[in-house]
Amino acid sequence: MLLLIAICLIGLVSVPTVTALSNQPLTKEQVYTILKEAFQAQSSLTTEFRPYDEVQQILAPYFHVDYSSMFLDQNLMKEEEGYIVYGSDFALYFVPFYSYTDETKILFDQEENKIFVYELFKTPESGPVSYKDHYEVITLEKINSNWLITDLAMEDKAPSIKEDTLQKETIKKDTAFLTWNPFKTTIYSLLEMDNRTPLQAGCFNELF
Repeated sequence: MLLLIAICLIGLVSVPTVTALSNQPLTKEQVYTILKEAFQAQSSLTTEFRPYDEVQQILAPYFHVDYSSMFLDQNLMKEEEGYIVYGSDFALYFVPFYSYTDETKILFDQEENKIFVYELFKTPESGPVSYKDHYEVITLEKINSNWLITDLAMEDKAPSIKEDTLQKETIKKDTAFLTWNPFKTTIYSLLEMDNRTPLQAGCFNELF
């Protein structure tokens, strides 16, 4: 009986809570960092003339080779001094001007192992470029252990994936302690009392 009481008391001991981890492969901050650095890499090509090999090296850490080729085909100009990207109000294949706020959404497709980043761009009230409301969607894929930008799309609707492929974060509210209950798989299972507490099981009947 004394041994049983001791076990009951141990079951009430609190232990520090373990932080729950998200199943999403990258955090929001990591995704934002990749996109911001990718945009800076593209923008740096507008500042000076460079050899073609150097241009490719600047883009390589952030973009798949196919995406880089499309970007360069549309934007890179060859001059006597070398290669350069000239600024434009509507340059194709640049990383969008995301706000990086709650308006910037992230989806992880577990089945395809892809990350989709998107945001709604509303029709501008004025300016040199006019367009309708649309979503600009960047796709990231893990290739040779690196997450690279592989696609940019403009869609009328926000992207969606099958519900069963969504990796939902399981973030627990901050709590100071978590109660460990050893009876869940030991005493309770032996006595077929899975839903009873130690008090209900009669551990303290002689004490109270």
